[in-house]
Amino acid sequence: MNKILIAILGVIVLAVSVYFVSFQQGVNEEATQSIEEWESEEMKTLETIENTNDESTNESLEEDNDQSVLSVEETTKQVAYQEGTETAVKSMIAKQHEYLNQLAGWGNAEKLDWLTLKEDQEWQQLKDDIVWLQESGFAQSVVLTDMENALEFLTVASTGDSMSLRYLHRIFHDLDANMNGQEVDKVWDVTQAFGNESQQKQLHAYLATDRD
Repeated sequence: MNKILIAILGVIVLAVSVYFVSFQQGVNEEATQSIEEWESEEMKTLETIENTNDESTNESLEEDNDQSVLSVEETTKQVAYQEGTETAVKSMIAKQHEYLNQLAGWGNAEKLDWLTLKEDQEWQQLKDDIVWLQESGFAQSVVLTDMENALEFLTVASTGDSMSLRYLHRIFHDLDANMNGQEVDKVWDVTQAFGNESQQKQLHAYLATDRD
């Protein structure tokens, strides 16, 4: 009888052990599967974030490149006009070229009464026109440097410097020839917009001269 009970108990213990082992394996498999699924979802999320960052970076780089190209194009353009000003600008260049022809052409620069010139309304208008061309006529382009030089030469010429008057005349002379197609006997090539390096250097060297 005892042997039968012991055998029955043995079978029960064995069955419980088998069940426990099977249950534990199932739990482990489910846990492993859950971990694998979580890792897979995390990898997908990371890939999505990386792709989004890459796209944003590429878009940012493309925008920066576009802006850089635009900036370079703006600064290397010879002449650009603010909206609706081209006709007025060209007319002003021609008008002031003609005025400076009278002042500096044919040796007239050596005969000027500088004290009278400083008070002359047309001379004052020339200064106003150069400022307008700088601020309201021309858009961002190389020719703005020519306007800066013209204003500086006008200031120096007002002290009685005849060579500065000649350079001022040559700037408007060359701009009129290039922008308006004005027929001239000679182009001086002193402008930044249309000139050559050799003549530009001579112009800058004169501006840099110490006159004290």
